[in-house]
Amino acid sequence: MIRALRDRWRRPVTAFPAAALALALSCAGVLAAQPATAADDPTGGLPDANLSQPAKPTASAKELRDRIVEAAKATGETPDEASPSKSPFIIGGGETTIASAPWMVQLGYSDPATGNGYFCGGTLVAPNKVLTAAHCVAGLDWVSNGAVLAGTTDLDDYATGTPAGVYRQWTHPRYNEATAQNDIAVLTLDRPLEQQWLRLAASDDSALYKAGTAATVYGWGLTSGADDATLSTKLKKASLPLVADATCNSAMQAVLGDDEFIEGSMTCAGTPATGADEGTNSPCNGDSGGPLVVGNKIVGIVSWGVAGCTGKGAYPVFTKVSSYAWAAQPRVDDTDLTYDGRADLLARTPSGGLFQQDSKGTSLAQRAYQGNGWQTATWVLQADLDRDFYQDLIVRDKTDGKLYRSYMDHAVGDWTWMQISSVWGGYKSYAIPGDMTGDARPDLLAVDADGSVYLYPGRGNGEFYGKVKVVSGSWKNVKIFGHGDLSGDGKPDLLVRSTDGTLWLYRGTGKEKTPWSARIKARTGWNFTSYVSNGDVTGDGVADIMTRDSAGTLWLYRGTNKATTDLFAARTSLGTGFNQYNLLF
Repeated sequence: MIRALRDRWRRPVTAFPAAALALALSCAGVLAAQPATAADDPTGGLPDANLSQPAKPTASAKELRDRIVEAAKATGETPDEASPSKSPFIIGGGETTIASAPWMVQLGYSDPATGNGYFCGGTLVAPNKVLTAAHCVAGLDWVSNGAVLAGTTDLDDYATGTPAGVYRQWTHPRYNEATAQNDIAVLTLDRPLEQQWLRLAASDDSALYKAGTAATVYGWGLTSGADDATLSTKLKKASLPLVADATCNSAMQAVLGDDEFIEGSMTCAGTPATGADEGTNSPCNGDSGGPLVVGNKIVGIVSWGVAGCTGKGAYPVFTKVSSYAWAAQPRVDDTDLTYDGRADLLARTPSGGLFQQDSKGTSLAQRAYQGNGWQTATWVLQADLDRDFYQDLIVRDKTDGKLYRSYMDHAVGDWTWMQISSVWGGYKSYAIPGDMTGDARPDLLAVDADGSVYLYPGRGNGEFYGKVKVVSGSWKNVKIFGHGDLSGDGKPDLLVRSTDGTLWLYRGTGKEKTPWSARIKARTGWNFTSYVSNGDVTGDGVADIMTRDSAGTLWLYRGTNKATTDLFAARTSLGTGFNQYNLLF
């Protein structure tokens, strides 16, 4: 059949020496401790944030090692480097090092029940997030049977690599195995990694896909189209020019005899394969899930190609990342107090007691007491400023009027305080919607008494760069809030409540000088006593809002990804009696 000519490149493939892996992984390190940058505690004496402890590793280093070793055993013998008939590189490509692509990771899956083992590539897109192909993840229990390895060039020398387990897996809900449409997935690791990460192409990054643009694909995949081909022992790369959709569509129809290429969700790169290794530039089996990179952004994910990878006239096909930023970026950016992908609520009583209520999707769990002594906090926001997997608390202390941050200090494995010295504590309203400048680091917005608005670009370490005025004197007495993408384009947005109770949506652009597009009226009559915007409460990848009315009822407004008056679905009550708290965050 024609479809049999087509191949998802997640096949069990020949891999690396199991014995060498076992020896080297036993010496592999874990996350290097970050230097503590804590300042003195807030002068008001706020206690250490008694937040949930870090999520426990899903497996020990030995178990992770064993999974990769077993995956290696399941895939056969290692490359014979003395053989002159096999190239040691991506077909037509060249060798590189992890120093030139520090975000590249290896994904190894081994199922002890079936004996099946799979190898894929992936890209670190945050300290604890890996972008890969859905066909590498769908139908497999990566939490129980998968392992990730970062920081190494070689498949057969893991002494410098860092292993991690998988804490959660997300596959695009409309992934179609038959057509390979929506072939995108995100793995949440059980620990943050210190390697540099790479950004996804944004929804408006169309210039990155111009035909002829030089792109680079990376991986450890098959070194030949031959039946006995093996994985490369070294990381390799190949330069591939991007191909117009129409060109790729025509070429793949000619090869496969069917409309296999789906414009908009897929993209092609390279030159037509020659029918043999010689003259062909292409990723192959084992490269699945790896990145196609343009301008330090991921524009494609290795998805599929013709069987053998060298079919004459064929191109390798990639998932078009910009078409899926709306779905994947919220999965990359998510963070919460309980590490389950659902934003949680903290509440303070007038006496300073702190309580936590965890999200159960469309309801809240019973409250849990977190300690006392929080009465000097005038406001608190939740945000992961250093993107290390752990939610930070950003607090203004009324005793000295300064801003402080409670964060996970990896040097000691516990929560500590630091002063945020780069932002003034006297503004009227604050928000941390996310990355407003396009550099993958959360930014802060603040409204002055005269109605001017300032953007503070985040440094990624709890501090911020110098302020940029983005509104001059026209937002007086407004309330700003929002955390995450509300409009469905993968970029964080801002909500502004004017003094007459009108709610406005300001869609993020990712540009520092002009951070929003034209505002959209979202709702009227928003006269609530509290607004909480911690991100995705329900776990569906869409940002939500919680509000408290004057009677003390807490309402959940579920985001719809529609930048209209239908911005939220019908509200859901999260309970009554919330007037007992004088601060919700």
